Amino acid sequence: MSEAQFSVAGKVAFVSGANRGIGKAIAIELLEKGAKRVYAGARDVRSLNNLISHYVERLVPIELDVTDASSIARAAEATRDVQILVNNAGVLHVGGFFSKDAEENMQQDFDVNVWGLLKLSRAFVEILKNNRPGAIVNISSVAGLGNMPMIGGYSASKAAVHSMTQGMRGELAQEGVLVMGVYPGPIDTDMAKSFEMEKDSSANVAKDLVQALLTGEEDVFPDMMSKQIGKTYAGSPKAIEKAFGEYRG
Repeated sequence: MSEAQFSVAGKVAFVSGANRGIGKAIAIELLEKGAKRVYAGARDVRSLNNLISHYVERLVPIELDVTDASSIARAAEATRDVQILVNNAGVLHVGGFFSKDAEENMQQDFDVNVWGLLKLSRAFVEILKNNRPGAIVNISSVAGLGNMPMIGGYSASKAAVHSMTQGMRGELAQEGVLVMGVYPGPIDTDMAKSFEMEKDSSANVAKDLVQALLTGEEDVFPDMMSKQIGKTYAGSPKAIEKAFGEYRG
């Protein structure tokens, strides 16, 4: 538990990858819970038209490619009132470390999920300090707690996010900035449509995330499967490694 807990009411947030899935749900939940403004980052801002028409001036589209340093710089310069940064943009490639396109796919996973998150966080950290109390919310995955061979590169990238979240938390502990890690299980999004398993909704993830900001939670397991995995991981990380290692989809 952190002391940097706060209500989102009246706050200004920036959500990357806000045009679909979990990112879209987070943007909506923040606005529904009273956020003053949400900057919605997406590579194609036209994909945000439905949200813009519904929330009018409170949702502001921002063109953002997290793999492009100049795009990140422009986004940060245009949104200097941000108090909550949600690092949600992500990609997933199916395949293990010895599959045909493993190196290319893993490079893309890391470019977006790791380097993109780091670069966006670095661009916003002084903004968050200036507007404190603030928060960095990193969307990781239960796959970051134990590698799933069928999505090996993605799992490795989310393990990096898990470690980076811990490091950022330590660096910002005295700066009035909460650093939260969110570890969803399978969620009903385009990214997970090829996985045949029970899935929770993006809306439920968003609700748990916003509630966690209110209570200052640092590690959030926002769905039924992730809650189970979180409890098991706390007692036996090896058990998660074994279970994930045996999963074939």
